[in-house]
Amino acid sequence: MGKVQAVFGNGSPGAITRSVDDIVISVKNAYSGEIAFGTPVFLEAGGAVPFNTAAPQEYSSFLGFAVRVADKTPDTYPQDQSGEEQAGTWKPGDVMEVLVRGGITVELAAGGETGDPVYLRKSDGALTAVSGQEGTTVLLENVRIRRPAGAGGRNTEVTVNKRNLI
Repeated sequence: MGKVQAVFGNGSPGAITRSVDDIVISVKNAYSGEIAFGTPVFLEAGGAVPFNTAAPQEYSSFLGFAVRVADKTPDTYPQDQSGEEQAGTWKPGDVMEVLVRGGITVELAAGGETGDPVYLRKSDGALTAVSGQEGTTVLLENVRIRRPAGAGGRNTEVTVNKRNLI
């Protein structure tokens, strides 16, 4: 007899978790490198870019999160389905999909509980539920944890409560 899965993870980074009232827009990847799925992106002239640790952006230019779209990117999921590092990025110049309101799965360096705010660490650009010392993080004012990562999981479901830009 087969084994029944009793615990389900929150999905892969960049996967939309709710679809009733999500808003996803298309914007050009204006960054010179690849942008991984689930990465918070900021609006700059010419398109979207990831968080810049050398010259951190302010919350006011926060756009949303890079979305995993299976039919637009050939490397959306790893070939072996091992469950380890999930492949998939938006290449430079791609017209990428960005979630500006709704639920999405992301990786959080330090987890939190349902309703906790989400911050970006200025040192490495990682998402976290811990504010740290003053001036070391950027609060994503409209983003809250919806469902924390389960036991042994690293992916957390967050909700962008309202559009920040556009």
